[in-house]
Amino acid sequence: MTTRRDFIKKTVAGTAALSLGSILPGFGSSRYQDILGANEKIRIGVIGVNSRGSALAQGFAKQPDCEVTYICDVDSRALEKCQAAIHKLTGRTPKGEKDIRKMLESNEFEAVVIATPDHWHAKAAIMAMQAGKHVYLEKPTSHNPAENEMLVRATLKYNRIVQVGNQRRSFPNVIKAMEEIKSGTIGKVRYAKSWYVNNRPSIGTGKVIPVPDYLDWDLWQGPAPRVPDFKDNFIHYNWHWFWNWGTGEALNNGTHFVDMLRWGLGVDYPTKVDSIGGRYRFQDDWQTPDTQ
Repeated sequence: MTTRRDFIKKTVAGTAALSLGSILPGFGSSRYQDILGANEKIRIGVIGVNSRGSALAQGFAKQPDCEVTYICDVDSRALEKCQAAIHKLTGRTPKGEKDIRKMLESNEFEAVVIATPDHWHAKAAIMAMQAGKHVYLEKPTSHNPAENEMLVRATLKYNRIVQVGNQRRSFPNVIKAMEEIKSGTIGKVRYAKSWYVNNRPSIGTGKVIPVPDYLDWDLWQGPAPRVPDFKDNFIHYNWHWFWNWGTGEALNNGTHFVDMLRWGLGVDYPTKVDSIGGRYRFQDDWQTPDTQ
């Protein structure tokens, strides 16, 4: 008999399936009968629930063999909204906490879902592993390459499962396309090209305002270099375009498409990368490239 703990420690494929069930089309709860250990609940804590994290929390909560027991967010509005959504789905209200350090002291969950801004990804994942938790980590896995090396070392040191949320890997139509490519339907594939286009509006020039009473600005910044003044164009999405917290469109959306090229070609990591671009559209507070 496989216990729950053996399952979540050893069955990477099962963990990946549980992570994505009913969050994405084509992978519903009816397929759980085929997953080893699916007769035992896995308890989940979700960190960062303003947008993507809330969708993930609700996706997990819908699974019959998964229970969302804890929610963590530095924005009290997002935390309370997600708690209410989970209660509506399950009849149970997960505990709430704004400080990730206090949340990770709890033994009421075995795995965490991390959907914070990019600058928190690696740090939160490492802290979770140190606390004995398994991790479902939204892409990008880190804010910079050095953090990613730390994350890999921590995964090996603490022997935890880390599943990356690169959701196009689970899109049924993309999976089917990859199967066709690899079966030779269009012959030997030697070259692949992709692009991402989004006509995003200007974020303007932010005004310094008092930190909203619903936000813990110090915890939000976390491991990033401190910005003393809070501006009205920082949150909750424009942080992507500031170097302290975000990684620009390259890792916001570009990472998905580069990953599909690697998948289809059956190649490993690149041996050489060239990057050309800059800021050409607006004169505003945006720092990362708008064209690359």
